[in-house]
Amino acid sequence: MATRPLPIYATDQDFYDALRRRDERAYQYVYAELFPSFRYWVLTNSGTEMDAEDAFQKGLLNFLLNIETGKYQFQAGTRVTTVVFEYCKWVWLTELKSARFRNRATMPESFDAIDTADVMKDLERMEIVNAVRQSLQQLKDECRKLLEWFYVEELSLREIAERLGMKESSVKSKRYDCAEKLKGFYQKTANKNGL
Repeated sequence: MATRPLPIYATDQDFYDALRRRDERAYQYVYAELFPSFRYWVLTNSGTEMDAEDAFQKGLLNFLLNIETGKYQFQAGTRVTTVVFEYCKWVWLTELKSARFRNRATMPESFDAIDTADVMKDLERMEIVNAVRQSLQQLKDECRKLLEWFYVEELSLREIAERLGMKESSVKSKRYDCAEKLKGFYQKTANKNGL
């Protein structure tokens, strides 16, 4: 399978717009442009190849979430790739500070300061989203589908009742029960993960 050549964006605004549109080629461009240098940076800062991949994906996800929510707006004169690199770097530096690495790795002598408030909020939000996903996976299939149809796809109780072949009042009761089960699983997962 032949791959298309990576696009070369005329301006950083064009690149930012492509990321905002979720253009798959823009993601490929980010990986091609940034991952080799980021991997090298992580390897020279007490990390492994897998650490670099994880931190890069988390950092990129945080950046893309900020684009989607409007927290990150393109500013003329800013290199988008530099901003993405900083997001990824922050993820790895946070990982180095975590208990998992206290005995294994030493912190780098210095690093460039970045605005960490948004990055920290994104990391916390991502941990919450992951806890909810883990909790959803613990539900039985019918419960998980019902909650996804109601909360994600925003189907009415009547539409869900038709799909499940149930009465609308039964679906309402079942939705409540499933939501309570999800809440219980979430609390266990959140407590286990220290959220």
